[in-house]
Amino acid sequence: MSLISVELLKPGMVLEQTVYTPNSSNCLLTSGTALSIRNIQKLKDLGFTEVEVADPYTLFVSPNDNMAQLVVEDFIRVLRNTSPKRPEANKNDYIVTVAKQLETLIHKLVASDEVLSFLVQLRIINKRKLYDHSIYTAVLSGLVAGSMKLGPENVLGAILGGLLHNIGICEMPTLLDIEELSPQQENLWREHPTYGYYFALQNNIPRVVANAILSHHEKWNGSGYPKSISGEEIPILARIINVCSHYAESIIIEDMQPYMAVEELYGASGFYYDPKVVDAFVNNIPIYPLGVMVRLSTKEVGIVSNIRKNKGPRPIVKIYYNRVNRPISEDKIVDLGVERTIFIEEIL
Repeated sequence: MSLISVELLKPGMVLEQTVYTPNSSNCLLTSGTALSIRNIQKLKDLGFTEVEVADPYTLFVSPNDNMAQLVVEDFIRVLRNTSPKRPEANKNDYIVTVAKQLETLIHKLVASDEVLSFLVQLRIINKRKLYDHSIYTAVLSGLVAGSMKLGPENVLGAILGGLLHNIGICEMPTLLDIEELSPQQENLWREHPTYGYYFALQNNIPRVVANAILSHHEKWNGSGYPKSISGEEIPILARIINVCSHYAESIIIEDMQPYMAVEELYGASGFYYDPKVVDAFVNNIPIYPLGVMVRLSTKEVGIVSNIRKNKGPRPIVKIYYNRVNRPISEDKIVDLGVERTIFIEEIL
């Protein structure tokens, strides 16, 4: 950074500091502005004699600009890991179409400075528990909403609600690292949906998304919070985000095996979660990617060879190694839709 005489300024030089109009606080040119012939002439006309000019190798990128690129990259990476472009690697052809729609919609969302500012907060407060969890929840919520044919606006709302459902936690970040909350801390924690609701409304987030943020901890049987509403009183986007957030937390934060996380959803379906949303999740989201190597509960090792034949997380696995990790010579196929007592124990 150096002070340069206005007479020596050349087009393309970049301002290091914001320039304000003389005798006022009005911004004339912002930091990072590449000077043009017109800018330079304006500085001369207003009587400036010198300005701060940046070193030519200085990068001017705001946290929001940086976040816009990161969110798109992270969202598409998770989306394509969950729903690959190969049709056969998805549960059905329709979800392939939904995934293409999501890839377009994420670019629309990162055009909002309000959304990006919230995501910056989530990432810097706790990347894994807040940001990564929110990206995964957003992808899953968009896929489920699309699979339920809720329409483009609701799909967009599901993605945005998934991204921002935990923004209220930004007011209480220290609670994230406490394993057992005291009664007082638990009461504060239960306020984070309400905090998030008001943050959303104050920052021009659509009301339908704010309502989803407010209700994402409500339960189908009325045992949730903050309002203890039940059944279809709970907004549909909140019901979707609730299921997807729980699964994302199980996988990302608790390191739970996918089959165990899905079994939890099945077990709580109709009790904590909307059964239609759970069905849409397990019948459209490929829990085990096509071609991944897995270990079965029999200790045999194989490759997931078909995810479309059966509903839910019960793919077909071609076995290559026996229970003592020796290659087998014969062809052996295990159809987990038929062999109900066998399950995938580990992704290798």
